[in-house]
Amino acid sequence: MEIILWIIVIALFALSIVGIFMPVLPDTLLLWGGFLLYHFFIADPGAGLPASFWWGMAVLSILLYGADLLTNMYFVKKYGGSKWSSMAAVVGIILGIFLFPPFGMLILPFLLVVLVEVLVQKQTLEKAVKAGFGSLIGFLGSAVVKVVLQVAMIIWFFIAL
Repeated sequence: MEIILWIIVIALFALSIVGIFMPVLPDTLLLWGGFLLYHFFIADPGAGLPASFWWGMAVLSILLYGADLLTNMYFVKKYGGSKWSSMAAVVGIILGIFLFPPFGMLILPFLLVVLVEVLVQKQTLEKAVKAGFGSLIGFLGSAVVKVVLQVAMIIWFFIAL
């Protein structure tokens, strides 16, 4: 039974990494699912993960949630985009996953940002494309940050064992 539980823990960790690129999967919750499954069902009673691990995971989880927002806001603003562009990028990522997987989550946000900038914000095509590029860089930057944080969390988990 323990082997099956470990397989589930590893699968949850793997799905959490996939969740970075497929926002319909709750990446941080999947990580925590693996941690909690180990703590309550695999570890010996009273010998689970230390409190320092849980505090560290809480801080890193907050950083994970902030990574998307902060990198997107930073790069959209840096490349001249508006708040509407940020929202269009998020909608584009979600729709792109379902309509044109796997590349739709990169192409559709870019196109929606350009359209919003040209049609709603009345920007030139050159400025709109620049904002669209910023949105793309923001998404990719966020993904890199999240992969690094999640891998660090998983490594910390195995060290804490």
